[in-house]
Parts: sequence; C-alpha cells; structure tokens
Amino acid sequence: MLLRNNNCTGRPVRNEGLSTWQMYKSLSLSIYLPAFLMSLCQSSLMLAIPLFALELGGSVSMTALVFALRGLGNMTADVPAGYGAARFGDKFMMVAGIGAMVVVGLLTSFTQDAWQLAGAAFCFGCAMATWLIARLKHISEFIPDHQRGKALSTMAGLQRFSNLLGPVATGLLAYQLGFQHVFLVISLIATIALLLVILYVPKNEHTQTERKHELLQIIPNILIAHRRTFLTAGIAIFFLSILRAGRQLLIPIWGHIIGLDASEIGLIASIAGGADMVMFPLAGYMMDNWGRKHAAVACISVLSLALLLIPWSTTFTALCLFAVLAGIGNGLGSGINMTLGSDFAPEGERGEFLGVWRLTSDTGSFGGPLLVGFVSKAFQLTLVFPFLASLGLICSLMVIFLVRETLSKK
Repeated sequence: MLLRNNNCTGRPVRNEGLSTWQMYKSLSLSIYLPAFLMSLCQSSLMLAIPLFALELGGSVSMTALVFALRGLGNMTADVPAGYGAARFGDKFMMVAGIGAMVVVGLLTSFTQDAWQLAGAAFCFGCAMATWLIARLKHISEFIPDHQRGKALSTMAGLQRFSNLLGPVATGLLAYQLGFQHVFLVISLIATIALLLVILYVPKNEHTQTERKHELLQIIPNILIAHRRTFLTAGIAIFFLSILRAGRQLLIPIWGHIIGLDASEIGLIASIAGGADMVMFPLAGYMMDNWGRKHAAVACISVLSLALLLIPWSTTFTALCLFAVLAGIGNGLGSGINMTLGSDFAPEGERGEFLGVWRLTSDTGSFGGPLLVGFVSKAFQLTLVFPFLASLGLICSLMVIFLVRETLSKK
C-alpha cells in the first residue's frame, strides 16, 4: 500500500499506484519535516553531549560512558515502543517520543555535573527510540518494497542534512552562550515537530489487526521465530552500529585532543555531514536497483577505512578530510538499517519485530562508546581506530556471504 495526498494538507491516506514524486509529497508534512526537525535535535545532541561532558570535568572514559547512556536509553525504549505502537497506534507513540524530547531538553538546560548529563543522555535516547520506531512502523505499512529504499534513504538524507546544520550551529551557540542554551533550542525545535505530528499524522487503522505478544515475551518470541535473520543481518547491523557510534564519538574527542575548540569541531562535523548528506540519492538508487547488500558493503568498507586514517590527523584540515571520508561512507548506507528492518518485518507483528530489530542496532550504538572507553583506558585511544576497522572488515564479509538479499525486483 501507498500514501496519497488527496487534499493538499500533507495528510497521508492509503491508496495504490502513486509515483515516487507523489509518495514524497504525501509524506512531506506528516513525516519528512518532523523527521528533519528531530534529526536536527539528534545531531545537536551528538556534538553537545560529549563536549558538555568534557566541559563539566569528565575524563575521556567518563565522556564515553555519558555518550553510551544515550544508546542505553535507545535500547531500553526499543521494545516497549514497538509494543506501544502495535497497541496504541503510531501517532500516539510519535507524540510520546517527541513530547519527552521537549521536556528533557528543558530539564537538561539546568545540568550542573556529568552525572546529571548522563541521566539526561539516557532520557534523550528513550525519546528518540520511541519516535524512530513509531515513524518506521508508520512508513513500512504504507510503502512497498520497490519504493521503500528511496523513501527511507530520503529520510536518512534529511538526517544527514541536519548533520550539516546541527553541529556547526551547536558549536557556535555553545561557544557564544554555553551548552545550556543549546538544550533550550533543542526543546524548542522538538516542540515544532510535535505540533506537525499532531496536525498531520493520521491514526493507523491497521494497528488493531496485528498479532499481539505480551511485553515480556516479545524479545524471545521474535528472536526464536526469526533467528536466521537476526543471526546474519542482525549481527551485521549490530557491527555497523558500533562503527557509526564510534565515528560520532571519536571525531569530537580526537578534535579536542589535537587542540581544536568547539566551533572548529562543529564545523568539521558539519562539513562531514554535508558529504554524508549528498550520498542519500545514490544510496536509495543502489538499494532499490542493485540490492540492499551493495549499499551495505560500500558503506561499511569506506567508513572502516576512514576510521583507520583518523589517528594520522594532527591538524584541522587533516581531521576534516578524514571526517569527510567517514561521512561519505556513512552516507552510502543512508537508510540501510531502516530498509532492511522494514523488508524483514512480517506483516502480522511488524511493531514488535521493528522494536527488536531496533534493539539490535541500538545495542551496537550503546556498545560502541563503551568499547571506545574500555580500549582507550586499558591501552590507548589510537588503538581504538584499527580495532573498529577490523570489526568493519568482519561486518562486510558477513553481509557478502551470509545476509539474504531482500530486494524484490519489480
């Protein structure tokens, strides 16, 4: 089934046979604009959380822990969010996730130490996971697989565009006014996204027809029923999430180590975000024409190479160059996690499956910073980079030889 905009309001309703442009138009106000705003919040958090933790006196290992707690928040909310979306509807859970972002942003503006920031990072993770799973379930029910790569890579492209704007704005705002003002702005942006969702997202009529699991039974039931998927594609996505989380954490930390200030690090992150962003049309084309595996292997390989090169940088220019290469690699996988999750999700239990699928990737997002902190504390920070690159090589081989191609050619 597809979405169609019959009344020019941006409200998606079910219909058949829309062109790609009509599909994009029908999702514009209901999904894409709120997604851009929430991604802007998230990209700001990715820079603000580690740098604010360092400013509050945290060590590298403490900063990694604070950053990792955002991933733990994702993990904690994944399955309950899928459970809630299956029972209360996609729109209800979208509103709940964005509303939580508004409240936590306001409270974080009063943070005084790294442990308070750690609690806020956990809550930010819960809010984002709730929003992301409800949004993904909403799209996966309306978009067929031959258009799903384009729809979701565009969603990921909007996230990359926010990565271009968010870090540089966050760095400048933090440099001029302090990090407390950054979190106030995050709360304001989330409020606008909340209003758009309330106005333009319709209630999902399919919610009540899904097969229901008890909350405590969701994880074992889904993992057993789809064990081959999770033992192949799930593990590959887990490793990819470790690489992506490592990239997000290591670039600001390495910039701090070589003496760059917050505005310079924010500029690097924004330039890299621009390179990341322009890759999403190619990623969508690859996924919908060549196959999901081509996009995944290209993403993992280039990202791993960039991580291997970062410790060789000692200047703004060198770090910017390698960060751009990492952005290109990440961009080649725009939407790959969401697309594979939507492809594998069975129609009768889509919400629960997507919750567990997201839990798999968020476990990697949580584990990545912890690995960075552990290796840097036990050995030295420079050893983290070849370690992550080795994981990327393993991940690429898994995708090539073990993961089933999910694209159905039309």
